[in-house]
Amino acid sequence: MNMIVIGCGRFGGTLAKELSEEGHNICVIDRDAGKLDALGSGFNGLRIRGVEYDDEVLHEAGILTADALFAVTPDENINITASLIAQNIYRVPRIVARIVNPDRQYIYEQLQIETINPIRLGVEQLKANLPKGRQSALPLF
Repeated sequence: MNMIVIGCGRFGGTLAKELSEEGHNICVIDRDAGKLDALGSGFNGLRIRGVEYDDEVLHEAGILTADALFAVTPDENINITASLIAQNIYRVPRIVARIVNPDRQYIYEQLQIETINPIRLGVEQLKANLPKGRQSALPLF
Protein backbone atom coordinates (compact mmCIF):
# COMPACT_ATOMS: atom_id res chain seq x y z
CA MET A 1 0.00 0.00 0.00
CA ASN A 2 1.05 3.61 -0.57
CA MET A 3 1.08 5.46 2.74
CA ILE A 4 2.03 8.92 3.96
CA VAL A 5 3.21 9.49 7.52
CA ILE A 6 3.08 13.11 8.63
CA GLY A 7 5.40 13.69 11.55
CA CYS A 8 8.70 11.93 12.13
CA GLY A 9 9.10 12.04 15.89
CA ARG A 10 9.32 8.88 17.96
CA PHE A 11 5.75 7.85 17.13
CA GLY A 12 5.81 8.69 13.42
CA GLY A 13 9.36 7.46 12.90
CA THR A 14 8.60 4.10 14.47
CA LEU A 15 5.38 3.78 12.48
CA ALA A 16 7.14 4.63 9.20
CA LYS A 17 9.98 2.17 9.79
CA GLU A 18 7.69 -0.70 10.74
CA LEU A 19 5.32 -0.13 7.82
CA SER A 20 8.30 0.07 5.46
CA GLU A 21 9.70 -3.20 6.85
CA GLU A 22 6.33 -4.82 6.12
CA GLY A 23 6.76 -3.89 2.46
CA HIS A 24 4.56 -0.81 2.18
CA ASN A 25 5.56 2.24 0.13
CA ILE A 26 6.05 4.93 2.75
CA CYS A 27 6.63 8.65 2.47
CA VAL A 28 7.41 10.62 5.62
CA ILE A 29 6.91 14.38 5.85
CA ASP A 30 8.43 16.53 8.58
CA ARG A 31 9.76 20.09 8.90
CA ASP A 32 12.84 18.90 10.79
CA ALA A 33 15.54 17.37 8.56
CA GLY A 34 17.23 15.90 11.64
CA LYS A 35 14.18 13.81 12.43
CA LEU A 36 14.05 12.53 8.87
CA ASP A 37 17.76 11.65 9.03
CA ALA A 38 17.12 9.75 12.27
CA LEU A 39 15.16 7.18 10.27
CA GLY A 40 18.55 5.78 9.34
CA SER A 41 19.92 4.20 6.20
CA GLY A 42 17.74 1.11 6.61
CA PHE A 43 14.58 3.09 5.85
CA ASN A 44 13.87 2.71 2.15
CA GLY A 45 10.92 5.08 1.90
CA LEU A 46 10.76 8.66 0.70
CA ARG A 47 11.61 11.51 3.11
CA ILE A 48 10.32 15.01 2.48
CA ARG A 49 11.25 18.07 4.50
CA GLY A 50 8.46 20.61 4.33
CA VAL A 51 5.20 21.97 5.64
CA GLU A 52 2.99 18.99 6.35
CA TYR A 53 -0.18 20.31 4.72
CA ASP A 54 1.41 22.22 1.82
CA ASP A 55 -0.13 21.25 -1.53
CA GLU A 56 3.21 20.85 -3.34
CA VAL A 57 4.65 18.78 -0.49
CA LEU A 58 1.59 16.52 -0.46
CA HIS A 59 1.80 16.03 -4.22
CA GLU A 60 5.49 15.16 -3.97
CA ALA A 61 4.58 12.67 -1.23
CA GLY A 62 2.14 10.95 -3.58
CA ILE A 63 -1.16 11.96 -2.06
CA LEU A 64 -2.96 11.40 -5.36
CA THR A 65 -2.25 7.67 -5.12
CA ALA A 66 -2.12 7.31 -1.33
CA ASP A 67 -4.10 4.49 0.24
CA ALA A 68 -3.64 5.92 3.72
CA LEU A 69 -2.39 9.00 5.54
CA PHE A 70 -1.34 9.05 9.18
CA ALA A 71 -1.10 12.51 10.78
CA VAL A 72 0.92 11.81 13.91
CA THR A 73 2.76 15.03 14.75
CA PRO A 74 2.78 16.40 18.31
CA ASP A 75 0.77 19.38 17.01
CA GLU A 76 -2.99 18.88 17.12
CA ASN A 77 -3.66 21.66 14.59
CA ILE A 78 -1.29 20.17 12.00
CA ASN A 79 -2.88 16.76 12.45
CA ILE A 80 -6.39 18.13 11.99
CA THR A 81 -5.46 20.34 9.02
CA ALA A 82 -3.58 17.60 7.18
CA SER A 83 -6.38 15.11 7.85
CA LEU A 84 -9.08 17.44 6.56
CA ILE A 85 -7.10 18.20 3.39
CA ALA A 86 -6.53 14.49 2.76
CA GLN A 87 -10.17 13.71 3.51
CA ASN A 88 -11.98 16.51 1.68
CA ILE A 89 -9.69 17.48 -1.18
CA TYR A 90 -7.79 14.30 -2.06
CA ARG A 91 -10.27 11.69 -0.83
CA VAL A 92 -7.56 9.49 0.67
CA PRO A 93 -9.36 6.23 1.59
CA ARG A 94 -7.93 5.85 5.11
CA ILE A 95 -6.89 8.70 7.37
CA VAL A 96 -5.86 8.38 11.00
CA ALA A 97 -4.83 11.30 13.20
CA ARG A 98 -2.98 11.19 16.50
CA ILE A 99 -4.75 12.86 19.39
CA VAL A 100 -2.33 14.89 21.48
CA ASN A 101 -4.80 16.24 24.04
CA PRO A 102 -7.49 13.69 24.99
CA ASP A 103 -9.86 16.55 25.88
CA ARG A 104 -10.04 17.39 22.16
CA GLN A 105 -11.38 13.98 21.06
CA TYR A 106 -14.77 15.57 20.38
CA ILE A 107 -13.28 17.78 17.64
CA TYR A 108 -12.08 14.78 15.67
CA GLU A 109 -15.44 13.08 16.17
CA GLN A 110 -17.31 16.12 14.84
CA LEU A 111 -14.98 16.24 11.82
CA GLN A 112 -15.34 12.48 11.28
CA ILE A 113 -11.60 11.86 11.48
CA GLU A 114 -10.47 8.45 12.67
CA THR A 115 -8.04 8.77 15.57
CA ILE A 116 -5.44 7.04 17.65
CA ASN A 117 -5.02 8.20 21.22
CA PRO A 118 -1.67 6.95 22.59
CA ILE A 119 -2.42 8.30 26.06
CA ARG A 120 -5.75 6.49 26.28
CA LEU A 121 -4.22 3.27 24.86
CA GLY A 122 -1.42 3.39 27.42
CA VAL A 123 -3.77 3.98 30.33
CA GLU A 124 -6.10 1.17 29.21
CA GLN A 125 -3.19 -1.26 28.79
CA LEU A 126 -1.85 -0.47 32.26
CA LYS A 127 -5.29 -0.85 33.83
CA ALA A 128 -5.87 -4.15 32.03
CA ASN A 129 -2.62 -5.54 33.43
CA LEU A 130 -3.33 -4.65 37.06
CA PRO A 131 -3.97 -7.56 39.39
CA LYS A 132 -7.64 -8.27 39.96
CA GLY A 133 -9.06 -7.51 43.37
CA ARG A 134 -7.45 -5.63 46.19
CA GLN A 135 -3.94 -6.84 46.91
CA SER A 136 -1.23 -5.43 49.09
CA ALA A 137 2.34 -5.23 47.86
CA LEU A 138 3.62 -5.74 51.41
CA PRO A 139 3.01 -8.85 53.49
CA LEU A 140 0.71 -8.28 56.43
CA PHE A 141 1.81 -9.55 59.89
